[in-house]
Amino acid sequence: MPATKSIFLIGMPGVGKTYWGKKIAQAYGLPFIDLDSLIAECEQATIPELFAQYGEIGFRQKEHEYLKKLVEGTENGIVACGGGTPCFGDNLQLMKENGFVAYLEADTLYLLNNLKNDTQVRPLLQTGSDLVATLEEMLNARKSFYEQAHYILHAKDISISTFAEMISLCTNRQ
Repeated sequence: MPATKSIFLIGMPGVGKTYWGKKIAQAYGLPFIDLDSLIAECEQATIPELFAQYGEIGFRQKEHEYLKKLVEGTENGIVACGGGTPCFGDNLQLMKENGFVAYLEADTLYLLNNLKNDTQVRPLLQTGSDLVATLEEMLNARKSFYEQAHYILHAKDISISTFAEMISLCTNRQ
């Protein structure tokens, strides 16, 4: 078992997993991995293209394969997961067994505010229907998975120092 474990950031689209993941990694000198970016780079296709090609179930299977390769690798650090990652198969258990899972929790209004200027195409939010209703439905479906995380952090209260305890546990730093 390596001395360093990964911290997996989970939560809804627009909550700030990538934003905070990069900041934490930089502040503590740890590697940062965005799971969606890793998948897109390795598959040489965007996430929307992969969803179109494989459908959600096919994409989730690929996502699981890359998560498994990631936890089996030697590099540990801060991992920003896709919003649905912990809700598929045994992904959440895999993350919990190989590090610490932090749920970045936010209400729908917070998510909407972050998503309104977002240029990233998010396949599951492109339904053409009411974004508020879509987010609320998605949150209700995923919340039971998210709440199994080791840590629940309220997005409005997050700062670099919020992660100090987790970093200490993950890297054996005191």
